[in-house]
Amino acid sequence: MSKKQRPDGWWYPWIFVGGFVIVIAVNGVMAYVATSTWTGLETKHAFEEGNNYNATLAQRQQQDQLGWMADASYDGNAADGSVVLRITDKNGQGINGLAIDALARRPTSEGHDQVLQFAAVGDGLYRAPANLPLSGQWELRYTATRADDLFKIRQRIRVP
Repeated sequence: MSKKQRPDGWWYPWIFVGGFVIVIAVNGVMAYVATSTWTGLETKHAFEEGNNYNATLAQRQQQDQLGWMADASYDGNAADGSVVLRITDKNGQGINGLAIDALARRPTSEGHDQVLQFAAVGDGLYRAPANLPLSGQWELRYTATRADDLFKIRQRIRVP
């Protein structure tokens, strides 16, 4: 009784099978991570916002005619600080008497959004106490209104 010997290179096809198994496993892990982490969804009402885009353009044109400029910064540390906002007109003069609605968002993670309550300090300067728990980039979204004037903007600030 003689044993049948395997031909040389009998295992070569298994190299391809192993390679495909590795590729499929890595793709499976990447697909799981992509669907289980932050979705990247910016708005929940994209269809409605798209339909109202002409109104958005008109509001931006009106805002451009106002010529207002804003500068935001963070004063303090991550545990305790405040957001400082200065809004000026076309001539660089501070604008007083604004009502400001603001939201601080962490662009890379959910669950840290904070509504900010701004109080006027004077000469176009506004301050809101903020406890932004993570250092790094934060996005401020705010709307400043006075009578019929509307000013919407998004700005990034850095928290130390």
